[in-house]
Amino acid sequence: MSSISRSVGIKRVPIEEERQQLVTELVFTIAISPHQTAQVLKFIGQRLPKLSGIEHVKRVKKHPDGGLLVIMCQCSQISREALSIELQGTEWETLEVAEHAVPTVAPYTAEQYDLWKAVWPVSYRPPVIVRTVLSPDDREYIERILRYVADSMSTDDEDVVVAICSPHTRLIIAETTVSQASRKVHPLEHAAMCCIAQVAGAELRRQESASDVLPAKRPHSPSAVDDDSNGDYVAGYLCEGLDVFASREPCVMCTMALVHSRIGRLFFLAASPSGGGISRYSMHSYKSLNHHFSAFQCSITSTDKI
Repeated sequence: MSSISRSVGIKRVPIEEERQQLVTELVFTIAISPHQTAQVLKFIGQRLPKLSGIEHVKRVKKHPDGGLLVIMCQCSQISREALSIELQGTEWETLEVAEHAVPTVAPYTAEQYDLWKAVWPVSYRPPVIVRTVLSPDDREYIERILRYVADSMSTDDEDVVVAICSPHTRLIIAETTVSQASRKVHPLEHAAMCCIAQVAGAELRRQESASDVLPAKRPHSPSAVDDDSNGDYVAGYLCEGLDVFASREPCVMCTMALVHSRIGRLFFLAASPSGGGISRYSMHSYKSLNHHFSAFQCSITSTDKI
């Protein structure tokens, strides 16, 4: 006699910086002797444009012949003719001005750093990454909600199911199922938007009745909870610190709504076929946005267990 076992896979979606590829731009360089370094750098500081946007690039590089290569300025800042005019009358007037490629953006990962520095020396600071290793209890809670979301889907996968949960109580605060037909009727009839609206309605009722309709939300840091609060905390933003579980990756509009609501984590099962707010635009970690959250693409695999 056999039974069906369902295993859940949870994989963090890399942020934008982790996925960046090596891109280079050209700079003007000259080869000098080591004892000339101080003089050249003084001349550069007084006469040439400052490096812009490539502060991670080191100004000096060892030359194979034992000397040094020094970056004078970016090729986009000044023409070769203008640079030659600036060098006239100096002891470097007769030196050959060359062009070299340097990385345009700073490396974020150690792997990127190894690749970048092979092109030109760069500075590197290991990022402070919030570890996403899930505890056994947290993983059990996540798998339970993901299975619930999967079981709530229609057989043709046309429905989109979203549930918003408190990681503190590990209970569902709001849930909704939206069909493809509903989305065609109203442009805002998206599951994530409807779920956020449910949280807003519950918050309004809580304020009106002064009762705890919403479970305590998770603060961003322990300092956000007072010592005498017994760990209870109601966040300042609508969904601050809450977990969102979705049967499908949110679209750009829904992802932006999640950003504005200040969610803590997003778990979704199927990637958007047209490219959603996470897989295509990395909106969960977009630099210019004032809130970031962790995103995980998940899967549920059924196997026969004898």
